[in-house]
Amino acid sequence: MVSSAKKILLTAASVSLALSQSADAGERWGETSKNNPYVAGDMHNHNTCTDGSVAAGYSIDRAVGKGTAAAGGNNFDLDWFTLGNHGGSGNRDCRFSDASANIPGDNTTTTWSQTLGKTIDGITITSLKGTPNGTGTGATMWRWQSIKEVEYPIIVDRTSTYDKVLVEGLEWILPGHEHGDVAVIAGQNPRGYGNADKMAEFEYRFDRADTDAIGPVDAKNNPVWSGKDNVNNSGTAGHQKAVAGIAWLQANHPLQSYAIPTHTERQGPFNPSGTAGYNIEHFRDFNNAGPTVAFGIESPGHMAQGGLTGGSGSYGSGAVGGGTYGMAGVYTAKVGGLWDGLLGEGRNSFIYVSSDWHNRGAFGARDASTTSDFMPGEYTKLYVPNENRFNHQSIIDGMRSGNSYSVNADIIGSDMVYRAKGEWDYDWKTMGETLVVRPGEKVTLEMEMTVPASNNSPYSFNNPLLLQVGVKQPLNKPSLDHVDLITSDITGPIAPGAAGYAVANAAGVAGAAIVYNPSAKIAKQIPATKMRSFRLRDGSTRLSFTTTFVAGKTPFYIRARGTNIPPGTPNVSDSAGNPLLDVNNANVACTDAACPTHLAAVNGVKRVTYDVQAYSNVWFYANPIFIRPQGTSELLVEKNAELARKLAHEHHHWHDWDHWGHWGHWGRWAFNRD
Repeated sequence: MVSSAKKILLTAASVSLALSQSADAGERWGETSKNNPYVAGDMHNHNTCTDGSVAAGYSIDRAVGKGTAAAGGNNFDLDWFTLGNHGGSGNRDCRFSDASANIPGDNTTTTWSQTLGKTIDGITITSLKGTPNGTGTGATMWRWQSIKEVEYPIIVDRTSTYDKVLVEGLEWILPGHEHGDVAVIAGQNPRGYGNADKMAEFEYRFDRADTDAIGPVDAKNNPVWSGKDNVNNSGTAGHQKAVAGIAWLQANHPLQSYAIPTHTERQGPFNPSGTAGYNIEHFRDFNNAGPTVAFGIESPGHMAQGGLTGGSGSYGSGAVGGGTYGMAGVYTAKVGGLWDGLLGEGRNSFIYVSSDWHNRGAFGARDASTTSDFMPGEYTKLYVPNENRFNHQSIIDGMRSGNSYSVNADIIGSDMVYRAKGEWDYDWKTMGETLVVRPGEKVTLEMEMTVPASNNSPYSFNNPLLLQVGVKQPLNKPSLDHVDLITSDITGPIAPGAAGYAVANAAGVAGAAIVYNPSAKIAKQIPATKMRSFRLRDGSTRLSFTTTFVAGKTPFYIRARGTNIPPGTPNVSDSAGNPLLDVNNANVACTDAACPTHLAAVNGVKRVTYDVQAYSNVWFYANPIFIRPQGTSELLVEKNAELARKLAHEHHHWHDWDHWGHWGHWGRWAFNRD
């Protein structure tokens, strides 16, 4: 059901109501959602190999399985899934869940010291390899070993069970910074063979928490991966090691890897002598070093952690921005913020969302409520393009292309259409692509989306944030109030060392005041009540609109975001519709008799916190479409896409590609274009 929007003054005149087609999908080897133009996945989550609460296999089961888990709890039927544990080491055997997960049969913490030499789930670990690290129950396995010998074999096993696309990845603990998500799919083919050796090698070489000095050895006991820098892990020197890691990916696996910084605001700004935070210059350095590898920013997970003093996203008051805004970091949420600063250079810099699943806080893994995290697929979904023979390469290609969008709480589904064309042709461009038009030419933009009939919320009482403005909307039934179309001029990349390349950052709310791109603005705001709307048989609602822009002499981009929150909602959004600091949501009372007892309370009055907050304040983000007037220089996003096409052409005989027996999506996409 679509909520009734408050009266909004549109910033542009032309909003028409016609939109027709959506993308087509063909046969797939994975058991994924047929006929949807996009497929949903999760790239960042944890298990007991590091600091998660559940076994690696259990995490996969719940994420990609259907129906109800055997031990209880809903499964979430994702189409693809990347295991994304931290680097470093861990003492727990990740074939077992921890006692905190409260899963029958896993009532104690199981360590590697207890299971060496035993065959469990078809896997036998006879020794902890590399430099000895800890003794007794504290003896740890280096992550490079668990990537190679535990998680990847589990992926192979689960692939045959589910016929879904499963990938071995990493939450990289970056030298000089906090965290980022990495995947190296070279060698991975979990349909019974392949390996994750290249993923493991990257972790060993470049993760600052992996201080192993040996790694795997050959038959003569000589290290296989030599030349590791185990010194420069902090501050500016650490940042240079991180840049070297991205350069290593670019040199060795330019089309089969990605490196995406995650929860980038959480630890405040970059510390030149520590290991925290990111400033805008670091994203620029990464993209420069890895133009087909480092192409985005990941929004925080941990969406149910918000209490009376904030905490959603695991963001405290010291985070850049002082917390989350509409369940996103300020780098993403602020119009004119860091993301717009990168896009204003014309960079291939895109946004991705993930669960960052660890545990459910006060609850067990099988419970419906949570005061910490949501499971993969439960609340956040990253949508990438569907295609014939969807595989590992399809995920990376879809992310790299920019043709992806990020959704919280199923506010929209898997069939979004977002595209633009010029006045004189029918060559539609979508997210991540560049439309070339003549100055003064009218650009038509079309958007179509489905608001599902339900989401995974266990709560059916009315959204307390919307009750403030007279809207009665159950939390388990998604609603869309409006879509913002955000535009900005593109002025070209700033050279390293030039004025404006490095920008001083700030912790707390002071960080929210920094403007990186003053030309960015909400150019048009389209209320759902002004869109074409029709109800589908399953109870979902199909919405569409068409609007126009006029190209000038300067390149620009158009990105989209949507929300269930009307502009000017007290404690939630400002008069323009921008999200306020989410800690303000806790000022709103949850007074329905069904409001759960675990909500934080003030003087006995429950407040909008934890999972109720997450299902009350819901957003989606679509990556930009770039518009370039004829006669202007190619944008960096175009040059980097061309580099990927060139690499695909030059390296199509790589062993990494040959084992698939066909071209990856990026290669096919490249040769089907002008």
